[in-house]
Amino acid sequence: MTLSILIPSYNWDCTRLVGDLLEQIPQDAEIIVGNDKSTSEDAIRAFQRIAGMKQCRVFEPSENLGRSRIRNRLFELSSGEWILFIDSDTQVDSPHFISNYLDAIKEHPADVYYGGMKNTTECPKGCELRWTYETVAAQRLTVPYRQAHPFDSLTTQNFMIRRDAFVQTGFDENIRQYGYEDTLLFANLERLGKSVCHLENRLVHLDIDTNRSFLAKTREALRTLHSLPHDIRPKTRMTEMHRLLCKYRLHRIFALMHIFLLPVTRRILCSRFVSLQLFQLYKLGYYCGL
Repeated sequence: MTLSILIPSYNWDCTRLVGDLLEQIPQDAEIIVGNDKSTSEDAIRAFQRIAGMKQCRVFEPSENLGRSRIRNRLFELSSGEWILFIDSDTQVDSPHFISNYLDAIKEHPADVYYGGMKNTTECPKGCELRWTYETVAAQRLTVPYRQAHPFDSLTTQNFMIRRDAFVQTGFDENIRQYGYEDTLLFANLERLGKSVCHLENRLVHLDIDTNRSFLAKTREALRTLHSLPHDIRPKTRMTEMHRLLCKYRLHRIFALMHIFLLPVTRRILCSRFVSLQLFQLYKLGYYCGL
């Protein structure tokens, strides 16, 4: 058995992450970092350091490939029977992170393994919305809950997949913008009948977006979801809510309410007083207006 750890990165110094992983991986494992045309000089210097580390390679495309294509290119460069995708803005939280995955292969055979994510213990100032959103999600998404809903809570930040399973689908390269490339990948794996094993093997998410940045990313992700053809659009809570509103001809009302209340809603969501219920209404209203 061989393991390839693939880390796509853009303008993020992941030297510590790679160093922590090197202390845990077997001798026949490899780490490939994808520098997706970063512009930060600090990040570029970090990639140069990583390229000189044992068992490490750095892939540097001639153009920015985006979230789907960079992951597919890294996979093509890899040789492992098992592929562990990790986002660069994460931190290893356990000295047994790698061994937990490798032990699970022997004890709980599956096609996909997901370890989960968690936030830093303290919320950065001005980042209350995403920090709270992810903290609440991490508390809800326990291993028993995730195992009962195996395909509903997967993300690309921390998952391992059998090579022959990934070959059958890969990331959809038609998705060039931010959002839902992971949802579509896992929806395809579910349709193919692949199995998932959920573990308590979390990474820590370090790069928490500011409130305004998180709202902008949310809108971009919803536009990505809406742009997908109906025959491949994954079933999500958003699409199901939208379908229900359309059934009762309420979607235009939600879209108009979103436009009318936008200044107030945005001001509240960008403050330190977080309302996740208001955030859900914000997303639904925006999606209805697309």
